[in-house]
Amino acid sequence: MKYYFSLLACLVSFIAHAQTTYSYRVEGELTDNSFNGKMLYIMRYDDNRYIDSTRVENQKFVFEGRTAIPSFCRIDAGRNYGNFILDEGTIKVNLYTHVPTGTKLNEAFNKTIATVDSIRKKGFAHLAELKKEKPNAEDWQPVWAEYYEQKIRPSLLGYLKQQIISNKDNGVGEYAFRNYSMACNTDEMDALQTEIGNWLNSLKTVQAIKARFEALKSTAVGKPFVDIAGENTEGKETRLSDFVGKGNYVLVDMWASWCAPCREEIPNLAEIYNTYKDKGLVILGIATWDKKDRIIKAIGDLNMTWPQLLDTRQKVMELYGVNGIPHIILFAPDGTIVARNLRGDEMKQKVAEIMKDK
Repeated sequence: MKYYFSLLACLVSFIAHAQTTYSYRVEGELTDNSFNGKMLYIMRYDDNRYIDSTRVENQKFVFEGRTAIPSFCRIDAGRNYGNFILDEGTIKVNLYTHVPTGTKLNEAFNKTIATVDSIRKKGFAHLAELKKEKPNAEDWQPVWAEYYEQKIRPSLLGYLKQQIISNKDNGVGEYAFRNYSMACNTDEMDALQTEIGNWLNSLKTVQAIKARFEALKSTAVGKPFVDIAGENTEGKETRLSDFVGKGNYVLVDMWASWCAPCREEIPNLAEIYNTYKDKGLVILGIATWDKKDRIIKAIGDLNMTWPQLLDTRQKVMELYGVNGIPHIILFAPDGTIVARNLRGDEMKQKVAEIMKDK
């Protein structure tokens, strides 16, 4: 009987702990009186869900409530916003400086942001100096790539990993994990998995990022292509396999009409296309994250004469683990992946290399 009472006591204690919540107060001021009487919301980043609301009065806002976990959150007011950790205590959110204050976790959050920015600014400063010394991209790009890999990326990942491990049960760790995932490779992501703990692993954001890295591994250089279905500009069903694995090298450009870097890459693709189209090279555009009418207009405006696949099911980014465009992949004649994330001169050099005997 004593055993059952002990078990019951432990269970009650566990439930009480699991349901523990903390009170918070989030406050701030607006410089624009046009928001008076309007509603503002706290959005939780993990699930993009509004979890609290309040009305602006006298250009001030106050949220009060309770939370179980100090989550990474955001408040928007027009074009102004503030990121913060929804922590126990009073938090002051400045939608103009983007610096939250008032709790230890928000101070830690600010320090994390400042340190990450400092590391990145060091890299940008070095890049600016390189461009002054070596105006031609073909001269500064390899030097910059080596510097970034040897100096900036290790420093950034090392710091972010420390923050993840130290904050695996709160929003600071979530913020650090998001940034870590943008700079790490698949091996570095795998090595982190035993360090991040149950709470971070339970987040939808973290699960989505981990799924993207699994997709990256399954579509890495040397792996066979993964097929996708969409439609061409005439609305006819079209598949990646209609082009890839058919005996030719294929350069696939994932792009969107609204994407400025995508548009900047079109002249390079056009140059490659005109040089090698009669030697068997195929270029295929995959338009994604876009509307059909805008895609069609951009194809005409940019004089893109190569075939297009419209990613109507929005699957290509998910299946290939891509989180930014343009993303250009080179496929071998048998459909295996030769290179990923090609751009500019590097892309031209890679194509010239594989087509030199054609």
